[in-house]
Amino acid sequence: MSELATGVLVRVVASGAGEAVAGTSVAVVLDTVLFIERGDLRLSGRAGVIQIGVLVAVAALWTVNLLAGRSRELRAHESAVPVGDPQALSGQEPEQRRLMRRGRIRLAAAMLVYTLVCVYFFHQPLLALTLPAVLLISLVHAWRIAVWERRHGVVLWKPALSSVGREEWRRSPYYSTPAE
Repeated sequence: MSELATGVLVRVVASGAGEAVAGTSVAVVLDTVLFIERGDLRLSGRAGVIQIGVLVAVAALWTVNLLAGRSRELRAHESAVPVGDPQALSGQEPEQRRLMRRGRIRLAAAMLVYTLVCVYFFHQPLLALTLPAVLLISLVHAWRIAVWERRHGVVLWKPALSSVGREEWRRSPYYSTPAE
């Protein structure tokens, strides 16, 4: 196996769900504070219709995106490369935790910036809910992967996104270990 070439492997479900929860949590807390502080959500007239329309459209498009690639993703799961020595992964736990924490912090920071820009720059507070909606849909997607893992008795792994970058992460195969 070539973990060294692909970076430290992390559990797919733990990584994805953790990032989705971190980003959504920051967004919900910040949105709540900003909505209370600002008072006016600009829901009346055309601005409200546009904000709600964009929110619904983004959520629908993300759902379609996840469903459209489902068969391809299932094939990728089924062809996951078995890890030769699963015990070697347990020796990487401190680095795995560090990388997953970094991914959560990066996503939480991105949500913070996105929310502040939507609320204070664009004056469209409901637009700030589009990415949390995407993250909630992604959380459901992580749950579906967890169900697939239980059904097949494996745990799926990939290099940490925060260590290899998006393109390398997308190109890397899934790795699998037997479920414990």
